[in-house]
Amino acid sequence: MDDMAQGWVEDPVAVDAVLETLPFPVFGSTGAATMTYEETPKEVFGWRIWKQVTGNEWPIFQQGGIGACVSFGTAHAVMYTIASEIYSGEPEEAYIPCFESIYGLSRVEIGNRQLGRGDGSIGAWAAKACRTYGVLPQGVYLEGKYDLTRYDQSRCKAWGWDGLPDVLEPIAKNYPISETTQIRTFKDAVLALAQGYGIQVASSQGFSQVRDRDGFCSPKGRWMHSMAIIGYKRDGSRPGGFIVNSWGGSTTTGPTSHPDAPKSGWWAEAGVIESMLKQGDSFAFSGIAGMPKRTV
Repeated sequence: MDDMAQGWVEDPVAVDAVLETLPFPVFGSTGAATMTYEETPKEVFGWRIWKQVTGNEWPIFQQGGIGACVSFGTAHAVMYTIASEIYSGEPEEAYIPCFESIYGLSRVEIGNRQLGRGDGSIGAWAAKACRTYGVLPQGVYLEGKYDLTRYDQSRCKAWGWDGLPDVLEPIAKNYPISETTQIRTFKDAVLALAQGYGIQVASSQGFSQVRDRDGFCSPKGRWMHSMAIIGYKRDGSRPGGFIVNSWGGSTTTGPTSHPDAPKSGWWAEAGVIESMLKQGDSFAFSGIAGMPKRTV
């Protein structure tokens, strides 16, 4: 809802500055872009890939009263990527990223405190933070000095000014994100998701928060907010993408499209997804260098 914590900062200049540093700044420059639309599955449900590799339902998170949505949207996208890589046979373990780490790295190590003491971050900063510093999993570190097994709003606020503690940076680098690239169209989102690359989507588009009988929420209002796209349907009468949010599991009401679909999410129609992506601060993530063409 409009009074919930948001936290995306729209800054096209900052996004362009990050794009200039990436080897594959736009999806069309990656190997994954050589897949044709017709080669992709007609639908992909990321929450089922997560269940397949972890045995658990897609987790539901609540960012609370701090505008740390960019870190949650990024973490959700990374979770999709990790699960897809494991599903495809890559030798790694599934984990939930430390949201506070992504938030601090994006604002401080990448953003150089340009946003001051206020909340919020930029999607491109979070994407570059993951590629440069890696993604620290939730866990206990340095003989219990850092218990990061659960998200903590106070820690998120503190690290949003101080950055990730230096002693944790080498640990984060053990969990690299090799590539990140900008996604600007629904077609490219389908291609990315079909190949196991999760997407952080940041935009000013709000939603009704009441699902219709097909599990879709209609566009409504203005949110300066970051979420993630972890599924799609490209055929049928209502092609669209499945969005997961970070406001808990009860904010969005109405029937889910499938009994196992996360209650923190909903479907958005393809044209709505496209308009969100065209705002330019949405990124896909790959643990494999070059973001190659692949199958999940």
